[in-house]
Amino acid sequence: MTKSIQQIKQELENLESTVAQMAVELEKLHQDYLNLLSQSVKQQLILACYQICTQFYPQSFLDLSLTNKQELQQNLRQIGNEIEHDLLSIIEQKELEPEPRELNLMAELIKNLPKSKKKEDSEENSAEQIDLELVKAELANIEFIEIDASSPEDIEQESDSTESSKEKIDFKNPEHLILWRKQIERAIKKTLDLASRKTNKCLQKSAIIPARLPSKVIEVAMQAGSSPGAKSHQLKNVPNVLHLVIESDLDKKSKSSNKPEQISLLRLRLAELEFSTPLLNAKRGQIRNLMGKISRLNGKYKAIKHEAAIVEAQAAWRSSWYEN
Repeated sequence: MTKSIQQIKQELENLESTVAQMAVELEKLHQDYLNLLSQSVKQQLILACYQICTQFYPQSFLDLSLTNKQELQQNLRQIGNEIEHDLLSIIEQKELEPEPRELNLMAELIKNLPKSKKKEDSEENSAEQIDLELVKAELANIEFIEIDASSPEDIEQESDSTESSKEKIDFKNPEHLILWRKQIERAIKKTLDLASRKTNKCLQKSAIIPARLPSKVIEVAMQAGSSPGAKSHQLKNVPNVLHLVIESDLDKKSKSSNKPEQISLLRLRLAELEFSTPLLNAKRGQIRNLMGKISRLNGKYKAIKHEAAIVEAQAAWRSSWYEN
């Protein structure tokens, strides 16, 4: 027997009530998760920087004056405090934003590489040139990265377009909860990436990390990570530390046995942060289980909405039909 529109609407209201209760639980789980994550990030950022300064660049750190050492440490603590604030504010976003575009990683990498200089200047500036083939070897198994606006104009245009297309989250709509969860994940990754970039700039400014690697290449490499079999395995594997292998034109032309330079950078990765904090893994498991329930309700929600549309369309057809 065909259900009446009243029956269908009652089913929809009951389902939406259940979803609304799950939305409250989902928000609480995320609040707990972000609290744990923010504490873990502060600790792991300092620990990874400690490893960079003492294991990979000990002499560079020793060359700093006491004042400069303390200034570096204070700046790193400040970055940790900033990322804690940024992570905790993610849950306050109650509007859905358009999902980011994607593009081919190698196209972005080539675009960001320094432009070749004139032949007469090549010898003088060859130390600044990056061997594209070695970078390709590092990133060969990665196809796509998310685009982040890099110029003020891009940021302004992206902000304008985002503001005009935001949609307020309907916490009774399971599909909105699914999209909100994805948005939170993107925001976490973006926050970790930003903190990593700030930290690496801080380490470069303090002359810990060599300044020869262009910042845009660093950003693309950090998005992609290192590929299996890359030369970075020669260095000690440390959580949240990325090793890159670079070679200048001068290195290639030289007949000496000098090896390509290996550079170690901070790269905060959610998987490694969760591995170091078992409570984070447990909380993610709770979120995953709840999202599974919400996903199943989303299937029912769509089916009921479709059933309601059919009944309403049938009623509209009958009300508009007349015999000639």
